[in-house]
Amino acid sequence: MAKENFSELSTEELIKKKKTMTFTIGLVVGVLTVMSIITISQNDIGVTPLLVVAFINLPVLIWCNSQVNSMNKELKIRKSN
Repeated sequence: MAKENFSELSTEELIKKKKTMTFTIGLVVGVLTVMSIITISQNDIGVTPLLVVAFINLPVLIWCNSQVNSMNKELKIRKSN
C-alpha cells in the first residue's frame, strides 16, 4: 500500500479520514475479540479457522494504527502553526 500524503488533504478531510480509521480499528478489534471468545468457548485445542481469520486481520489493524498515528502527527503540526 502506498503511503498517503496527508499534507495534501484539508483539515476537515483529514479529521474525517481519522474518524473512519479509528472506527475501522475498533471494528477489527471487536471482531478479533468475538472470534477469540468463540474459539475459547468451543474448547478446541489447535488451529481453528476462526483463529486463522483473526490472525489474518492483524496486519489490517497494524496498518490502520500507523495511518492514525500519521494523521495525528499531521494534525498536531497544523495545530501548532
